[in-house]
Amino acid sequence: MSRVPRSSLLAVLLGGLLLALTLRWSPPDGSGRQWDNLALGVIAAVATVRGALLVRRIDAGARAPWRLLLACGALFSLSGLVTGSGLTPAFGDVGIGDVLLGLAVVLPPAACVLLARQVSSTRGPRLVVDGLLVTLSLLVVTDVLVFSAGGGVAVTPLVIGYGGYAAVALGLGGAFCTVSTRALRSSTTAMVVGIALIGLASSVLAVSLLHPLPVWQTVGDGAVLLAMEALMLAVAAAPRTVDPTADRRARAPRINPIGLGITVAALVGLPVTLAVAVVRGQQLSAVALAGVAVVVALLLLRTSLRVRDSGRLVEDLVRTEEDFRELVESSTDGIAIVDGALRLQFTSRAARSLLGLDEAAGAGVPLLDVVDPGDRERVGQELAAGGSLLHVAVPDGHGGRTELEITHHDRAGGDRRVLHLRDVTTRRRRERELERMAYTDHLTRVPNRALLFQEMGAGTTERCLLVLDLDGFKAVNDDAGHEAGDQLLVEVARRLRSAVREQDVVARLGGDEFAVLVEGTLREAVDAAQRVVDALSHPHRTPTGTYAVGASVGVAQLHAGGGQLAFREADSALRAAKQAGKGCVRVWDDGRGAHSTDSDVAAALTDGQVQLRYTLAGTADSPVLALHAVPVWVHRTAGVLPAAELWAAGGRQGQDAALQQWLMTTAAAEAATLPGDLVLAVDLPAGHVLPELLVDDVRAALATSGLPAPRLSVAVTEEALAIAPATLPRALHELHRDGVRICLDDYGMGQTLYKHLSRIPLDAIRVDLSALGARGDEARALQVLAAITVTADTFGIITIVHGVEETPVRDAALAAGVRMVRSRATPQLVDIAAVRELLGAPVPVPVPRRG
Repeated sequence: MSRVPRSSLLAVLLGGLLLALTLRWSPPDGSGRQWDNLALGVIAAVATVRGALLVRRIDAGARAPWRLLLACGALFSLSGLVTGSGLTPAFGDVGIGDVLLGLAVVLPPAACVLLARQVSSTRGPRLVVDGLLVTLSLLVVTDVLVFSAGGGVAVTPLVIGYGGYAAVALGLGGAFCTVSTRALRSSTTAMVVGIALIGLASSVLAVSLLHPLPVWQTVGDGAVLLAMEALMLAVAAAPRTVDPTADRRARAPRINPIGLGITVAALVGLPVTLAVAVVRGQQLSAVALAGVAVVVALLLLRTSLRVRDSGRLVEDLVRTEEDFRELVESSTDGIAIVDGALRLQFTSRAARSLLGLDEAAGAGVPLLDVVDPGDRERVGQELAAGGSLLHVAVPDGHGGRTELEITHHDRAGGDRRVLHLRDVTTRRRRERELERMAYTDHLTRVPNRALLFQEMGAGTTERCLLVLDLDGFKAVNDDAGHEAGDQLLVEVARRLRSAVREQDVVARLGGDEFAVLVEGTLREAVDAAQRVVDALSHPHRTPTGTYAVGASVGVAQLHAGGGQLAFREADSALRAAKQAGKGCVRVWDDGRGAHSTDSDVAAALTDGQVQLRYTLAGTADSPVLALHAVPVWVHRTAGVLPAAELWAAGGRQGQDAALQQWLMTTAAAEAATLPGDLVLAVDLPAGHVLPELLVDDVRAALATSGLPAPRLSVAVTEEALAIAPATLPRALHELHRDGVRICLDDYGMGQTLYKHLSRIPLDAIRVDLSALGARGDEARALQVLAAITVTADTFGIITIVHGVEETPVRDAALAAGVRMVRSRATPQLVDIAAVRELLGAPVPVPVPRRG
């Protein structure tokens, strides 16, 4: 026990006071009443009651040794009361009190024997031999130093009994308590101390029988008092239960230093005592000589037992090692041992296979050398930090990697570490697949809503959210079926990835709703939204027909409110965009409401709010060969609205005819003021072109502006052809006969060129390079472009490409036979004044031509 309880100190103090009071009236020669013995009897009775209360808290299966101590206390109490009452024979004669005392003092060594049985691997014969060795050695020492050197004093049997008991008690108690368990260590220590004090009291009692002096009486009574309290401490420190199924480490033998000290002192004291006797010239008794002979025989027997036990131990170790090795080698999990420098010291067959080591390798190989180079630093840091679980990758020798799960723990008492290796390649692959499925839309293979919101919460840069809804999706589902609708969603996801940058996140929210997380400013997000609208405006072709689809987009910035707030704002902007018409983009404006485009379009035409913006196209040698005119609405509150929103507002207000006439007239008038043979391209928007007025509008614009007909190119999309009345092809044929060029815009997304030529005349086709292949796969897109160019050249049709971002791609497109390129590097959506400045042309006053 680490410290003595206060109750024990109090018991010793009170007992000492009681003995001090009674010793004054207790003659040391045994004459009269022995009040000190009565006091010791009372003290023993109180200690027995205290011990009984302690034993009651111990499980029944673990009480046996401590019940013997209770019996010892009870017998000693009776002995003290009997001897103290004067009911004994004369001093020095054997009486009932001595018999009770003899029975009492035998029980503590017996308790030590029971305690020794609770220690695993304890061999009874060896303990018996050790006990006999120590006992006989102490008996010989006692005989030589006390009995045989008595100085002429007669030694009675009672003196021999008391003196011999000290040797027997110390011998048996010290030997059987030399080994104990971790739980019993405190109890056995207290037990040995108590037995030693009882032996001391017995020895003092023997001396007092020969020399009755008060000092011997006082020392003997004090030793008995301390012995009883030591035995109570042994009971108090006893474990509450004894579990026979406990692990071997808990029941493993532990050396008790006091018991070991008694054993060593007895075995060393014997030869020292014999040497003293020889020096003194003392004649050894027959008993001492016989005792020495028996001690020598027991030492020989002990040696033979040690040799036998050592042989058995070696056999057990070899057998255990073989069993362990067989178990390790037959396990499908690998087991390895590394030293402090992480060098492999042992590897099982499975471990060598998992680590990619041959049979001859393994010992001395650094563990980090067999780990994938990308994991070495991390693995070294985790092993140094002492974590118990880590994952590593090991090259498998076939260009792949084996993923291992390693659990490890340090071996006690050394720097070695045991590693358990398990192949988790399949499990980890399935975990990654499950994680991918949890964050990926199963149809389009783009991130889903969960991953989108996770990304919105993780970034720190300036970002914006686009939320878009498809226009015309229900018609595809209803007419062509759900399978065609699914194909459309897959195609939409592909176009979205092509329209945005690599670092932007495209996600499907559900149904026909998508979202794009754009890195950059709000202006960049609006540009991305317009590219999305343009990319999704291409018609979608199914086996049953071609369908016009599009998208409306809501834009909002991400800010401190988080992704949920940005999503609500973008969704509100999306609703405003859908109210404005198909193909519209709206930006969240802090809750002030969507800017209305239901202002009077006719008034906007009159007030000059409707203007033309131009995008230039050319080649590497001639940067400007054509102009693409696009009408925009410079709205007083909403800013510059794109052509799609202008046409949508005009359609709602019945202003399609006025817009068409204004577009042709204004575009021809402004182009006529530019020098050279620049070609003017004007788009006919799907759903808003009026074929019955188109020919007259074009002819009037050419006549008014003086622009030659070959310099005008009327562009029509596949969607416009698909939904326009049958009069549109006739109108295009008539314009073509007048010399106006006809261009098919966004070719490659619908019917073949042969099919279009059977309906309308064509001079040029425009191709969106970004729509021909996945983003980053320009090589594939250029291959498709080359095939289109070859087909177009066969019919004498020129090919114009747009959506080109990089100069090498532009050069490759021109090398494929493309006549003109419209890249993002060329001026985009500039007014006529900027075009004149770019061309270095003055501002002429046009002279109208009539007829």
